[in-house]
Amino acid sequence: MFTSSRISSLNRHVKTHTSEKPHVCHLCLKAFRTVTLLRNHVNTHTGTRPYKCGDCDMAFVTSGELVRHRRYKHTHEKPFKCSMCKYASVEASKLKRHIRSHTGERPFQCCLCSYASKDTYKLKRHMRTHSGETIPAVLTLFAVLSFGVRAV
Repeated sequence: MFTSSRISSLNRHVKTHTSEKPHVCHLCLKAFRTVTLLRNHVNTHTGTRPYKCGDCDMAFVTSGELVRHRRYKHTHEKPFKCSMCKYASVEASKLKRHIRSHTGERPFQCCLCSYASKDTYKLKRHMRTHSGETIPAVLTLFAVLSFGVRAV
């Protein structure tokens, strides 16, 4: 459930639930729900990186990228904590994927067979078995040597 003490934050959040995308990039015509998303997108075209790290020379297109960088490289803060074990993560998405190891949830279902995965990466990798797309032998060998698993 979303909560905020600021009406502007609530208004911005409500826009995530609509399909309306009134803000259009003048460079490629891609449309966005909010001005902030459009501004960040335009920055990718122009190369503008307004969010500067105070600890090193890195700069980023979005404030979220800067926050993630600082946590990984400088503060080592892991604010997303599992309530079932001692796992903690820098990113909410990684915690969500981790929790699926406790619940057994596998929401990413192959549309061609009964395979299901707890994350999209593994489903995409699995889909290669149906498409006939091969994985370079170097990567397959790397997976076996590094992780003791057979690359699919």
